[in-house]
Amino acid sequence: MWRAATADTAERLVLPDVDEKALAGLKFSEALPRHLAVATLTTRLADIEGALHTMEEPLRFNVVERK
Repeated sequence: MWRAATADTAERLVLPDVDEKALAGLKFSEALPRHLAVATLTTRLADIEGALHTMEEPLRFNVVERK
């Protein structure tokens, strides 16, 4: 079930939201169209390679019985 649920993880990764203050703090923010400023910051904030690497790591599930 886990493998089926995570098979297309790379296609379902989403970029982080960008705060308005972060956009305003970009150098040349007034000269950049908003969509380019957002794309620039989300690319800087995202760790796509790290996320994909994490999903490739071995995984072990433990079942804990409650008494």
